[in-house]
Amino acid sequence: MTDFECVECGYGSVKWLGRCPSCSQWDTIVQVSKFTGPDTEAALEDVLVSEPVRLSDISHESSDKIKSGLKELDNLFGGGFVEGEVILLGGPPGVGKSTLFLQIAGSFSRSGSKVLYISGEENPSQIKIHSTRLGISGENIVLFAVSDLSAAEKEIDRISPDVVIVDSIQAVAVPGETGAPGSVKQVKRSTAKLVSAAKNTKCIVFISGQITKEGSIAGPKVLEHMVDAVAYIDILEADLRIISTAKNRFGACGDFLLYKIGSSGLKEQKQPAAGAAEESIAGQAAVCVKTGSRFQAARIQALVSESYFEYPLRRTSGFSRERLLMLSAIASKHMGMKLSSSDIYLNVGGGMKINERSADIGVLAALYSNLAGKPPPPGTIFIGEAGLAGEVSPAVDIERRLKFAESNKFSTAVISSKNTAVKSKIKTIQIEKVKELKNILTGGR
Repeated sequence: MTDFECVECGYGSVKWLGRCPSCSQWDTIVQVSKFTGPDTEAALEDVLVSEPVRLSDISHESSDKIKSGLKELDNLFGGGFVEGEVILLGGPPGVGKSTLFLQIAGSFSRSGSKVLYISGEENPSQIKIHSTRLGISGENIVLFAVSDLSAAEKEIDRISPDVVIVDSIQAVAVPGETGAPGSVKQVKRSTAKLVSAAKNTKCIVFISGQITKEGSIAGPKVLEHMVDAVAYIDILEADLRIISTAKNRFGACGDFLLYKIGSSGLKEQKQPAAGAAEESIAGQAAVCVKTGSRFQAARIQALVSESYFEYPLRRTSGFSRERLLMLSAIASKHMGMKLSSSDIYLNVGGGMKINERSADIGVLAALYSNLAGKPPPPGTIFIGEAGLAGEVSPAVDIERRLKFAESNKFSTAVISSKNTAVKSKIKTIQIEKVKELKNILTGGR
């Protein structure tokens, strides 16, 4: 049985088309085998080969995690890496993916691990110039500049490396496959072969992927479901880079790292946090959010101004715009804030991204504070979710959040009155339990 598929975006069709309806490219629809034929037989060769085994007979300890030597990077991926793990790092061109990969290779090399660095974009001399600038000698690093993935597979089998780095997946291809390097079909097939090699040889594989202008890796994110972990590196400021995890089968995801890029490479930076000692400012509120496996204090900054447009603007950075629209409606209904004719700008300080609802009352406190021109009480942190009926709903892990706030010298925590299971171990922070949203800045019930 046959079908048709676009080699650029992967769009499927039951008949041939001259122009792809998805990516609007001409002459990219090709006939492919759906169930039988060479493609299917070749794809079956790329699967993990193993024997059936009883789950209870498999031994595994958490200490089995392999350290790269870059402490914060290891923590980002759950304390290290697992044998046979495949990690995808996505980012726009020039953001520093190759620099980071060379530093990872150098760190593994120093610990005695054998590294195979496969480059389809640079020759060995160019990589040497780059590594010299970064101070990487690379005693245990083998460079292989090749775009033929079959040749790379043979090299993996020959030297049995502990770590394989592929830079980048768009620059390598499987001979005999239709489509140019970087096309969806080639990217999927190349990744499948690398995943198979990782699982069968137990080497750790790092893959870099270029972000397209649409913001996806090699088209419609065809790689993310194939790998074990996905991280993105992006530009925060001129010399600052942020790395965040979007998927991690062997640890928590949602955490992030900050790096400063310079002539000597990427250097880890301390993550900015909303400190209790910071000056209290109108329109700014501190919240406690969970990023990956740890808690972090963040600054919510809000600006409400008169709108000069028919439809008032709602702009956010690091926070969901849809969530802000809902919180704006709640604020208008239950807190007496007149926002229907005002522009609202909301920012999360330090480049953080908040994806949980425990920051809701902090957002409302920042909005109310900006409108009133009065800052929240100094040393106050807000932890709670906003309900549609105007109530303050409890945040999960409240005791751990309070311990975090206490250790960061906050003096007051505003939480939901429904958080009744707070133990007496919280001693140096005053807890204000609030029932209604209209009282989050007064502590009333």
